[in-house]
Amino acid sequence: MRKKLTIVNVEGIVVEDPENLRRLIRDFAAIEGLKLFVHGEGTMATMVAEKMGITIRQTNTGRDIIDDRVMDLVTMVYGGLVNKRLVAIMQWRGLNAVGLTGVDLNLVLSNKVPVKPVNVGRVGTVRRVNSSMLINLLEEGVVPVIAPITHDGKGTLLNGDVKMFAYEIARTLTIAYDVTIINVLSEENGVLTNGKSPDSVIPVLRRAQYKLMCESGEIDPVAYPNINNAFSAIDHGVKEVVLINAARFSDLNGGTHIK
Repeated sequence: MRKKLTIVNVEGIVVEDPENLRRLIRDFAAIEGLKLFVHGEGTMATMVAEKMGITIRQTNTGRDIIDDRVMDLVTMVYGGLVNKRLVAIMQWRGLNAVGLTGVDLNLVLSNKVPVKPVNVGRVGTVRRVNSSMLINLLEEGVVPVIAPITHDGKGTLLNGDVKMFAYEIARTLTIAYDVTIINVLSEENGVLTNGKSPDSVIPVLRRAQYKLMCESGEIDPVAYPNINNAFSAIDHGVKEVVLINAARFSDLNGGTHIK
């Protein structure tokens, strides 16, 4: 029987609230089996940027432009402070955690996003995940805590998308484990049938049902990217993707289970 691996992917704003973070790690530590934690960005980099007099420019669509100074800042804040804060709390909770980025141990190699049609700066898309190294760590009882900082293999740091980071890692680890991804959300309780009602959560969502609900307009199009990514992961061997609010993380029977 194959071992179970749970990959928890957390939005950055969740890990920046001290109380929420401690509760989240408490519940994360209680998950049985092998575990891996991916965390993203929130507002801390923006606050630090303001104190340092750094302006984070944006595209017309509101996407951050990662220039050289912003890349340095993101690496310091998320690859350093936030990552180590997470590791410290996990150690307190009895987990043998190690803080990493995609650069460490050559875990995640990426390609720089093309400058056209919009130049977003030093942003990368995942090219390769070092699955053998992650498997070695997991088999030694280590809990990898990974920030989505990556590199191009030529000495240049790149910023990665946290959700795609988690999905790409999950896909590669399906060669060895039964993988479940848990996306911890800062606002939504899961996939909703009515965007105005936070309790209208769809408990289980399958592809045929999703297609029908999209056609009937029952699902807010804002949720499409998360759901499409989840089904793509399942197509690549992931067993299940759970979308759940951080406040309800203690009950993993809640949220939306995409299968």
